[in-house]
Amino acid sequence: MTIKLSAILLAFILSATTHAQSIRILNWGDYINPDVISEFESLKGIKVEYVEFNNNEEFFEAFFNNENKFDVIFPASYLVKTLKDNNLIKKLDKSKFKHHKNFNHVVMNGLKHQDKKNQYTVPYMWGTTGIGYNAKALRKLGIHDSDISWSLIFDKALREKVASCGIGVLNERDEIFSAALSYLGYSINTKEKSELTAAGSLIKEAYKDFSYLHTNQYTDDLKDNKICIGVGYSGDILAQTEENSDINYIIPNQGATMWIDVMAIPTNSQSPELAYEFIDYLMSAKASAQNSNYAAYPSPMLDAQVHVEPEILADKVIYPDTVTLANLAMIAPSGKKVRRIKHRLWVKAICVQGKWCSVPIRSFF
Repeated sequence: MTIKLSAILLAFILSATTHAQSIRILNWGDYINPDVISEFESLKGIKVEYVEFNNNEEFFEAFFNNENKFDVIFPASYLVKTLKDNNLIKKLDKSKFKHHKNFNHVVMNGLKHQDKKNQYTVPYMWGTTGIGYNAKALRKLGIHDSDISWSLIFDKALREKVASCGIGVLNERDEIFSAALSYLGYSINTKEKSELTAAGSLIKEAYKDFSYLHTNQYTDDLKDNKICIGVGYSGDILAQTEENSDINYIIPNQGATMWIDVMAIPTNSQSPELAYEFIDYLMSAKASAQNSNYAAYPSPMLDAQVHVEPEILADKVIYPDTVTLANLAMIAPSGKKVRRIKHRLWVKAICVQGKWCSVPIRSFF
C-alpha cells in the first residue's frame, strides 16, 4: 500500500514538474530566430511549445479555442484594447523584468495610444505596411521607382496597367483600409461613415484587378517573378530582396501604417512566471538583435542596435529616419460602429466578383 501510494505521489510530482517546465507561445509565423528559442530552452531547462498564426483571424481562432492555453501571445498592438477590455490579458508586473528599459521613445509613445501607460504589453518588433515591387518588370511598363505609390493600387488606369504582371495583396482588412484612406487623403483612424464608405468603394473597385488576397503568398510570388506588385509587411518583402535583386520596398508618399507587435500574458496562462522570464529574455539586447537580424524588422530596444547587422541598421526602410517616421501613422483601436462599417464594406469588396467567397460571420477586431 505504501509503495503504491509513493508511486502515485511520485508520478503526480513528475507530472506537475513537467507541466511547470514548459511554456506555450502564440506568435506570427517565421517571426523569431529559432536559435533564440533553443538558447532560452537550454538556459532555463524547459521546452517551448511554439504555435504560429499568419493573420488576425488565425490568431483569434487559436486564442479562443477552449482547448488552447498560451503563456505568451504576440498580438498586433491595436488589438490590445479589445483583449484588455475583455479581461483576456494580465496587467504586467514590470518589477519582474530586468530588461524593461532603453526603448525607442517613438515606439513607446505610439503604443501608449493603444495600451495606456503601457501596463499590459511589451513591444516586440515593429514595421510598416507598404508596397513591394519588381523594378525591372515595372520599367518594361514605363513605370519607374519615382512613380511607386498607392496610385498603382487605387488609380484605375495605373492599376489596370500593372495588373498585367500581377498584384498580390495582404489579406488584412484594416491594413488595406488604411492604404485606401491614405490615398484619399483621410486619416487612417477616421470615424466618418462617408470616408470609410469611400475607402470601401475604392477597395471594391481595386479588388477586381488584384491577383489575390493572401496572408503571405505575395512574398514568394515577388521573389519568383510571378507578380510585380505586392502590398504587405516591410520585413516580409525585404527578406525577398536577397534572393531577387529586382525587388524593392517603398513606403508610399501618401503615407503608410506603422504597426507594433507586442508581447502579452493571457489571464489563463498556466506558467505565468516562465512567461515573464521569456518576455524578459526577448527584451535583452542580444536576443532582440538576433530577432531583428533574422526577420529584417526593427527592434524597439535601443541597446540592441549595437548587435544589429550594419546593413540592416543602415537601411532606412527597416530603421526609418525622422523624415520617414513623420509620414507614418498607427492604427488606433476603433469602436463597434466603425468595426461594423468596415466589416460590411470588406465583405462586399472581397465578394465583388460574384464568386463564392469565405468570410468571417463576425468580426473580433
